[in-house]
Amino acid sequence: MKSVALKTKFSAQTKPFTDVVGLELGAGYSQGVPAVRLRKKEGRTELLAFDFLSLPDKLPLRPDEADELKVWSLPRPFQAPHAALAITSPLSFLRHSSGIYNEAEDEESLQFSYRTLSRALAPEVPPILAGIPDFQAAWAARLFPESHYPTACSLQVSAAAAINTFLAAPLLDSLSGTAAVLFVFSGHTSLAAFKDSRLVLYREHPIGYGHLREAISSQMRIEPSLADSVLEDTFVDPTPMIEPVLRTLFRQVEISHDYLSRRRNCETNNFFVCGLPSGFKYWAAEFSRMLNFTLTHFLPFDYVEKTTRPDKDTKNFASLPTVAPFLITALGAARAVLEDV
Repeated sequence: MKSVALKTKFSAQTKPFTDVVGLELGAGYSQGVPAVRLRKKEGRTELLAFDFLSLPDKLPLRPDEADELKVWSLPRPFQAPHAALAITSPLSFLRHSSGIYNEAEDEESLQFSYRTLSRALAPEVPPILAGIPDFQAAWAARLFPESHYPTACSLQVSAAAAINTFLAAPLLDSLSGTAAVLFVFSGHTSLAAFKDSRLVLYREHPIGYGHLREAISSQMRIEPSLADSVLEDTFVDPTPMIEPVLRTLFRQVEISHDYLSRRRNCETNNFFVCGLPSGFKYWAAEFSRMLNFTLTHFLPFDYVEKTTRPDKDTKNFASLPTVAPFLITALGAARAVLEDV
């Protein structure tokens, strides 16, 4: 691919990585730490294992909290030679530069020392800035004991890791014009636009699938955990409850579409959404009504092969569609290393 992953390598890479486990740190899922192991063999990227691992996943939010040494030992199916780590932290950031990179531009750097990266990914587009607090990066690097698999080989901002799933998919090269992808998380949605396989726009909006769950829960007076079943069954039409939430988000997509068209000369007709645990048909219907464009479901795991003999200690691959939305960041972290996107 022509674009480059926003990642930090812990050591110089002397030869291509071929077996990597991607891990999302700080996700806060009750099921555990998202983990995806991939192997690249004869030009094919193969899924070897996926699961939520029961590991201490309390991300330090202050430098003094990072002093507590935690050593992880991964289950055997996830003991790849190398690990790609994605950090999900309220203190990390991914955004376009305003043009001059300094401490005044990044409020986070006024409070902590940051491990940062600035990279121009497309001509005449402001550089993308990525940053992780240095104490969180150091904490992550110490998770794995020496002389044991895996060895940490890269550190990524989780938002950039998720983007890698689209950059690494053959679908991107098959599209004409500009493509925009909504990466949906519980508390926010990232919009990434690509032209000629290069990232030309990145924005974040504070609306995610969790807000739809809250709207349904509040109006139907049910537990938020039951909202997904409402979005998937046909007994209740949730449109009146979720339409105001989606309309607010899609208005921001509309603004981005106009910006790409008028300021960047990027005609955007390809729209995708990724990361939805439920309710895609309602997202697609509202998107079509409001923007008059088709919204396509992007499923990143469709672009990796499934091993014909999964390890007996991992979940059966039949369960993958249910958990896949929560494993996208871990998948993207591993793909960035394997594909060197």
